[in-house]
Amino acid sequence: MKDYTNIEILEEIMSKIIVIGGAGFIGSHLVDALLDLKHQLIVIDDFSTGKKENLRKSSSRILLIREPILLTSGLLNKIPLTLKGADCIYHLAALPRIERSIDDPLGTHRANVEGTLVALELARKLGVKRFIYTSSSSVYGIQKRLPLKESFIPNPQNPYAYQKLMGEYYCQLYSQIYNLPVTIFRLFNVYGPRMISKGSYKLVFIKWLEQKKKNIPLSIYGSGEQTRDFTYISDAIDGLMRGRAVKEHFDIFNLGGGSQISIENLAKFFNHPTIYLPERLHEEKFKEADISKAKRILAWKPSISISEGVGKFMDYYGI
Repeated sequence: MKDYTNIEILEEIMSKIIVIGGAGFIGSHLVDALLDLKHQLIVIDDFSTGKKENLRKSSSRILLIREPILLTSGLLNKIPLTLKGADCIYHLAALPRIERSIDDPLGTHRANVEGTLVALELARKLGVKRFIYTSSSSVYGIQKRLPLKESFIPNPQNPYAYQKLMGEYYCQLYSQIYNLPVTIFRLFNVYGPRMISKGSYKLVFIKWLEQKKKNIPLSIYGSGEQTRDFTYISDAIDGLMRGRAVKEHFDIFNLGGGSQISIENLAKFFNHPTIYLPERLHEEKFKEADISKAKRILAWKPSISISEGVGKFMDYYGI
């Protein structure tokens, strides 16, 4: 099924950007930000993880193609007129979460690897000026030192991390073989409004939010000394927006808060009792992004601290 919305309005706008996965948590915020700059937006999403309500603010100003990215391969045989002339493709569609990839390695591979290949083919056939791919800090895996630099050799520890890394490798190949300009962003634990709140695979913020609402202890796996580098959604979107102006034909950037915090200390912001559960396997122990490259080249830096971000998150969900 395809939903085409206000095509007449779209034709009046000069630029054209395709956002694959634009109904998701990060994708919908990106759509809002691009529309604020008067860009013409085409969103491709099947709502498997994204939600139509995430596009409520933008629904009258976008063209929506509602189908799975893998089925979008049908668009490659005969490119619709509505897609021609696109300047940029943002590819954010994925089946995230480590646990999901362990439970369903084949399904997540199809979505995360084959889906990226379809998106790259679409970019190649459209001749876009830039393809922007959202990768994950999980590709670093276990490293001997912090902070994590883009130059480190990846060491993924689970299927999801491998899948995102394979997406990066396909991006690099298309950049080399087909002369496709590519920017890759390795995102570090993005959080904020519109996070996935349904299903079995939720980020710690949503799990703790639900536990606090139910007045049950916040679950912490292992000792709680493991660290993460959290990025507030508005900072992540600011970085993604700057990706269109990258001059290098192929480049990779970290987008993170630039500091690590232990899960145990993160829980203190929720002001609620905790309970410790057995350690989860196949996850990195410590994470901290080196964001010096993004600062230097993109003139980007995070503006929301973890304490401020958690406060915004709690306010949004009424806690």
